[in-house]
Amino acid sequence: MPAARISRRRAIQALGGLGLGAMGLLNGGCTFTKGTPPITDVGLDKKPAPGRKTNIEVYSVWGGTVGAGMVKLAALFEKAQPDIGVRVVYAPAGMGGGAVQQKLFTAIAGDNPPDVGQLVPAQAPQWVELGIMTDLTDRYRAAGLGKDDFFAPIWDGIQYKDRVWQMQWDADPNFPFFWNKQLFEDSGLDPDKPPRTLDEVDEYSAKILKKSGANVTKIGMIPWDSYGYSNSLFTWGFGFGAEFYDQEREEVTPDHEYSVKALEWIVKYARSVGGADRVTVTPPGLQLHPFSTGNIGMSPLVAPNYRDIKTNVKDMKIGATLLPFEPPGAKAPGAGAWIGGWGMFIPATARHKDEAWEFMRWAGATDEGTKAQWDTIGFPPGYRKASVLSEIRDDPVMAPFYDVLTTATNIRPPVPVADFYFTQLDEQISNAVLGLSTPLQALRTVKKNVMGEWDRFRKEVQA
Repeated sequence: MPAARISRRRAIQALGGLGLGAMGLLNGGCTFTKGTPPITDVGLDKKPAPGRKTNIEVYSVWGGTVGAGMVKLAALFEKAQPDIGVRVVYAPAGMGGGAVQQKLFTAIAGDNPPDVGQLVPAQAPQWVELGIMTDLTDRYRAAGLGKDDFFAPIWDGIQYKDRVWQMQWDADPNFPFFWNKQLFEDSGLDPDKPPRTLDEVDEYSAKILKKSGANVTKIGMIPWDSYGYSNSLFTWGFGFGAEFYDQEREEVTPDHEYSVKALEWIVKYARSVGGADRVTVTPPGLQLHPFSTGNIGMSPLVAPNYRDIKTNVKDMKIGATLLPFEPPGAKAPGAGAWIGGWGMFIPATARHKDEAWEFMRWAGATDEGTKAQWDTIGFPPGYRKASVLSEIRDDPVMAPFYDVLTTATNIRPPVPVADFYFTQLDEQISNAVLGLSTPLQALRTVKKNVMGEWDRFRKEVQA
């Protein structure tokens, strides 16, 4: 079992180094999923209810409505039981949406950690190896929670080396696939027939494309910008049948045959419209996702973006289906979908672990708590037995995301250098899309750099 091999202070130095060296677009499954950056921190903190036997401290990385929702969720937990009070502290993640949590790292290094912290699931291996997370395996067992209680990708993501380290309360289904029916019709396409394969995406895109001089004013899709370069490759790579990690060999595989084909397709698409820098389909100051402009025919979308478009562009006719795929590596629509999200964890030196676990278990793996989370924050739970899932299934906005949640099989690779891996993908895919390297060169560079960083990390944690 992984154990603390280096001091917490040194661990934080390691994480800080990662932050400086690997700062960039991360994970998001949730970075991007949550979308809107904080505008104000008003209402993002909360004092514990008075008169409780024990008070716990929960860090929340979110601003806006999500941060306010976390405060409301904590208040509902206090109403659900009489003994535990919850202090919510706004502790924003820096650039990268989870990779650089300076307030959290500083608190842990100073031996003053919260009782509950937040993380993107793929980060857990690194944080476990650094000795800053509490093993929750026995607590799961005592609570009667196991593999059958969670969607398969969730269960895969919360484990590391056969132990359980986090409670994933937010299952982020990435992505359903949406198309603009009016733009399809205007382009001579059947508005009720979305593409099933990426070959059909290319075919449809050729009919949708419109240019003004060298600039693109209407485009079928922007496949290099499905919520960042790395998330684009994960999505379309899975859609080709790629694998990004060989668990048995402990080796990242960005140069897998089908991930190379996926990047070749992305680069070819960019060239077919005259270059990524020629896409001018959004007006300045746009607050909604670019798909809302009506100038993009097809796009994966996260739930907040889709909800915003449905709310603000009411006359836009949008179809929803599963992601197109590409045989022979992938076998059916939706093959490219993956589960992101956020988990809660208990820092190794937290003072109130029993009470922290009760809050996490309630929020992530009970009927009452998952319903409360859906009503206050609004993210689909990873708890497969949650009764609120039927409500999500019947929600006209969330129904496409329910379909992905219940069928997706992929997660991004949970390796000890996951943040570095994702940042390398961002850098090298950008180079390939801009014509500065070939797709194969770019992905081989990612593999070389990530394996080098992994070797360095192994030596550091074992020193």
